Amino acid sequence: MADMSGQDPSEITMATVDEERKGATFSGTVILGIDPEGGEVVFFKDFLIEDYKGELTAYLATDGDITKSIDLGELDHKSPSFRLPIPLLTDTLPYNTVVLSDKKSKKKILTINL
Repeated sequence: MADMSGQDPSEITMATVDEERKGATFSGTVILGIDPEGGEVVFFKDFLIEDYKGELTAYLATDGDITKSIDLGELDHKSPSFRLPIPLLTDTLPYNTVVLSDKKSKKKILTINL
């Protein structure tokens, strides 16, 4: 679990998700924060994906634009709480969304505003 201790609560960027897209349901919390083991991460807490058959890739993006994003990697459908590391020395200030896209088709499935 992400450790937010020592961070100003007003500076923790997070979103609560409870949406249905393309027949699938997404719910949980997405947090942009500091990992106690080092570096920044996008942490998915109690994040459930129901009725989605494909594989999803997560991007940390500016205004939902994948061309202005960082590929965080594939989502873990098996575990409801997991983290995806952000490359070291990345300035995360311009990034305000997490985009989930289908791994094969590259189509956006869900945009999460942080």
